[in-house]
Amino acid sequence: MIGYFASAVAYVLLLGACLTVWRRRLAGSGIALACGAQLGWSLLLTAQGAGVPVGALATAAAEYLRDLAWALVLVRSLSGSGDQPAVRWTQRLVPALALSVVVVAALILLSGGQRASAHFIERYWFWGGFVLCIGGLVLVEQVARNTRAAHRWSLKHIWLAVGALYAWDLCLYSVAMLHGQAAAQFWAVRGFVNAALGALLAVGLRRVSGWQSAAFLSPRVLFFNATLLGASLYVLAMAAASYFVREYGGSWGEAGQLLFLAAGALVLAVAVLSDQFRAWARVTFAKYLFPYRYDYRTEWQKLTRALSVGSEKPVYERIVGVMAGFVSCAAGGLWLRDADGHYAAAGGELAPPDAPREREGAEFFAHLLEREWICDLDAARNPVRGQSAPPPPPAWMLRNVRLWLVVPLICEGSLIGFVVLGQPLAAMRLTWEEIDLLRAAGRQVASFLAFEQAAKRLAEAHQFEAMNRLSAVLMHDLRHLIAQLALVVQNAARHRGNPEFIDDAILTIENSVKRMTRLMEELRRGVLTEQAHRVELAELCAEALRRCAGRTPVPLLEVRDRGVEVMLERERLLQVLEHVIRNAQEATPSEGSVSVRVRAEVDRAIIEVIDTGAGMDAEFVRTRLFKPFETTKEGRGFGIGAYDAREFVRKCGGAVEVESTPGKGTRFVISLPAAPALAPAETEGRAHRELQAH
Repeated sequence: MIGYFASAVAYVLLLGACLTVWRRRLAGSGIALACGAQLGWSLLLTAQGAGVPVGALATAAAEYLRDLAWALVLVRSLSGSGDQPAVRWTQRLVPALALSVVVVAALILLSGGQRASAHFIERYWFWGGFVLCIGGLVLVEQVARNTRAAHRWSLKHIWLAVGALYAWDLCLYSVAMLHGQAAAQFWAVRGFVNAALGALLAVGLRRVSGWQSAAFLSPRVLFFNATLLGASLYVLAMAAASYFVREYGGSWGEAGQLLFLAAGALVLAVAVLSDQFRAWARVTFAKYLFPYRYDYRTEWQKLTRALSVGSEKPVYERIVGVMAGFVSCAAGGLWLRDADGHYAAAGGELAPPDAPREREGAEFFAHLLEREWICDLDAARNPVRGQSAPPPPPAWMLRNVRLWLVVPLICEGSLIGFVVLGQPLAAMRLTWEEIDLLRAAGRQVASFLAFEQAAKRLAEAHQFEAMNRLSAVLMHDLRHLIAQLALVVQNAARHRGNPEFIDDAILTIENSVKRMTRLMEELRRGVLTEQAHRVELAELCAEALRRCAGRTPVPLLEVRDRGVEVMLERERLLQVLEHVIRNAQEATPSEGSVSVRVRAEVDRAIIEVIDTGAGMDAEFVRTRLFKPFETTKEGRGFGIGAYDAREFVRKCGGAVEVESTPGKGTRFVISLPAAPALAPAETEGRAHRELQAH
């Protein structure tokens, strides 16, 4: 009695606050009505605990009305989704049930049948309470999930308190159903639990600044909850039926109850695990509980996830699976246009590798493109007489009765493919919703596939571009080698008796053979191979000048800092220097000068090539000098020398700067990271090797 009295005190305070202080903020919520029902229930059970003779009819009616009052609060919280049939149906059902309880109780009282019905009510009233608690918990979950994110902080305590009320009573009724009467411990503590939950309700109601309803009722979530509710009611019905089997089954009662429960569990498991049953349930719920069959946000998320999230399953099969799931189909297939202008099977159960290929310009596919037509193959197999028929699908589609729909994939006015969907798991009629959803999904998929095909073509183009660039670099190097050998041939007639010329010629030919061997190896591998070595710049520049000494003006070397070293591929830097020096010679008249300067600057190694030639303007240096395949040498070059030089220097961590003035000359500066200093032991070992070499 004390617990129920505490509950009455808690809810009389809550009711007073709802009618006074919180009246405006809770307007239209039904909280005051629920608190009133809770107060009446608490007072009735307090009186019963004090010894006042309260009949079973009054107790059962108070229990039902209290549960229905809180259910009404929950249903009103879904008023923002009131345009959905499920919400409208529930909003009408709850008051109708409450009215039915009042009417039935009044009729029993007026007819004087309360004594005759007392035994029946005392034994079975908790079955009705069990059903109401299941429905209440489903409503609590639905409302809590769909409450706006901005208001969850203020409303979560309310939904927690109401859910706890239903959960406690569910446990109470479950024990009562098992033992035939309510457990004394649950019944005694129940009042204190309700009083404590009243305090939790007060915390939640105090946070509410204005009552807000849930704005959206998700079909997917409602389907889950409806399935849960249906399964619960099924279990309840099986439990009730098994109870009567045990009571009236005589000596076979207990065995019959176990057999009945086992059969019921088997039927439920088969139904839950059946794809066909789930598809039928989904179609039925969508048909009768929602104005729209689909939760478009959820469906679009599925499609986006299939297109963007990587998995072991090929993307074509993921696309087919999602589009088949839109209309509850078990299978599908994807056909894509190939380079020959035919639609070939790309993926999916209904598109095996040996599936037929279709020509792009066929009349059927032209009609798909022109009308963005979702073709119903069942309708094409059974045409209606007197109606104009569209172009017939290919014969193999009509022969295969597993095929149902053909969905075009259209992007930028072109039919890039189509998806064929199999027969649905549950019979359904194709409506405007399915047609619009499949069309929108088809366009999204077509855009994705078009971009994927464009990306593949771009990757192939990049591969060809890389090969072309490699070939251009190799041709550039070969041109310089040919120029060196041609110079040897030209001077051979005049200097064939000069031993020094013979030595230089042999050295030039030897270097050319080494470079051509390396070029052939790079061409075979398809990449430019580079190995870093410690290189002394003064010695390297001297060799570059020797190679370029056959032209005028003869370049001069100025070494301001000795021992300047860098870490890079020696032959590549030598080629870069040769290119820069030869360009300077070509741009400078014979009476001009070309000089190469080597110096150190902090942790950098600097090479400067300075000429007094024609020079370049700033615009040419900025926009054209380093642009690949851009040349001013009228058929005598490939236009990649300067570009290749800059890219190599950048790859080594350096930089290239060009200062030029038309008519005065050019200063080409190569800045490279200086090599780290050698340890004393390494220095001695290197000197020893050089002495042995000499």
